[in-house]
Amino acid sequence: MLRPHISLRLMRADELVDDPSPDACVEVTLSPSAPRPAGDPDAVAFAEPLRITPADLLRLHMESNLALGEIRAEARRADIAWQRHLGRWYEEGRAAVEAGEPEVTLLRRVLDGLRRQVLTPV
Repeated sequence: MLRPHISLRLMRADELVDDPSPDACVEVTLSPSAPRPAGDPDAVAFAEPLRITPADLLRLHMESNLALGEIRAEARRADIAWQRHLGRWYEEGRAAVEAGEPEVTLLRRVLDGLRRQVLTPV
């Protein structure tokens, strides 16, 4: 599995001369991120570079940190809920095992009663 790699490049001033949007001077490139084309198994597809402003880059950084923080918090809440649920299952299972002796005694009495009915003709 390929892990996308993100590279940033601040464009040179001479590259921005006569550019319709000189504020978009940060070039973001995602390298091998797309699946290989079906016709050529050795080819690797590269995404086109994206140009954004430094303010957009900062906003992207802050929003991605917030989103990742929310994902981490939700994963932690799910893990805590799972641990609690697992703890309850453990306690219920333990209680059932510890209470198993009376159930075994009851089953023995039921089996004894059934044996008596089978052995005693009606």
